[in-house]
Amino acid sequence: MTRHLNGVLRYVLGLFLLLSTISGFAQKKAPAGEIVWNSVGQVYVNPNNGTGEVAGYFTYFPGLDDLFTSAPSVGTAHFTFRSDTLQLQPLPAQGNLNVILAGAGVWKIYYNPAPADWGNLDTFSQGQVVAVLTHGAKELIGTGASGTNMFSGDVIATYDFVLAGGTYNLGKIFPDGFTNFSTISNVPVSGTSEFPVGLPYASSAVAKGRSTEGPHE
Repeated sequence: MTRHLNGVLRYVLGLFLLLSTISGFAQKKAPAGEIVWNSVGQVYVNPNNGTGEVAGYFTYFPGLDDLFTSAPSVGTAHFTFRSDTLQLQPLPAQGNLNVILAGAGVWKIYYNPAPADWGNLDTFSQGQVVAVLTHGAKELIGTGASGTNMFSGDVIATYDFVLAGGTYNLGKIFPDGFTNFSTISNVPVSGTSEFPVGLPYASSAVAKGRSTEGPHE
């Protein structure tokens, strides 16, 4: 009886350690400078009133698989994002250099069970909110057919979600915030009725280091 009980205990302990190892790998905090996501998005612009929004989907989070229902695309992505409405301020052009300023704000990541569609912004903000993030002031820099943008942000809140039978939380990957780098196409595509001009882009973000002002709560 004792031998059998010891065998069961060893089995349970081994299973627990295995699951802990898998879970720990999936939710490992990214060190400063390590990529925490890749994404594809679109800047939606209304030139008539100087407003815009940003929306898109994620192609990579470290430790997370099954980010798409089938072949990767906007319509099969599990994780989408959308910003609040931005006020855009173009600067006077300098030769072929064009700069648009956008203020700081808030954006959200969604675990999205339904297909997203570039022609409908609301499809990027459906499903479960899994992260509420800030973004610093942006400077969209365009020269010729392409441009760049960079901004940093912090985590306001993150929420657990279940993916492929596992429970995850994006806040465990980048708890100290992130810096995002984008390459933007200046060749416009169709937007929406509210924001008729779309500028496609792709981006990657890296983890920020812990602030020296004091420990995070």
